[in-house]
Amino acid sequence: MTDVLGLIEKHRATGLFVDTNLLLLYLVGKTNKNRIANFKRTQQYTADDFELLDRIMGLFKIRITTPHVLTELSNLGDLQGSERAGFRSWFVRMIEDAREFYDESRIVVKENSFPRLGLTDAAIAAVARHRFLFLTVDLDLYVTLAKRGVDAINFNHLRPLNWT
Repeated sequence: MTDVLGLIEKHRATGLFVDTNLLLLYLVGKTNKNRIANFKRTQQYTADDFELLDRIMGLFKIRITTPHVLTELSNLGDLQGSERAGFRSWFVRMIEDAREFYDESRIVVKENSFPRLGLTDAAIAAVARHRFLFLTVDLDLYVTLAKRGVDAINFNHLRPLNWT
């Protein structure tokens, strides 16, 4: 746990990069916490997971993302009716507070991680050179970042700590 707290403290000023699946949990939770358990793309999470993520994200003034993550997130947030409107409203707020970094896709597909990770996660790995803290649930992405010496936290390692 001290390692996690040390990483958070180290990067509070440089920023936090949260992967697509966790951002989806965040936005669905902001829209309607009760929806997390029965939305097809977040049902593996709990309201406590959302609370933990919200708490961690709240520790950072700077949030980092890529256009690839935002596009994927927009497509995965296929809620209906008033929930869709709420989701998109939170999505806009999140974008307004985020800093976007990216490499062109034609460069990302030349990354050695592209065949294994796909475009979105390879784009995340490519921007890792900027030295933010990365928070992910994706084991392949986590391992790729760790092998590159990038500070990354696997959210699944935080879940049992019960910080909520």
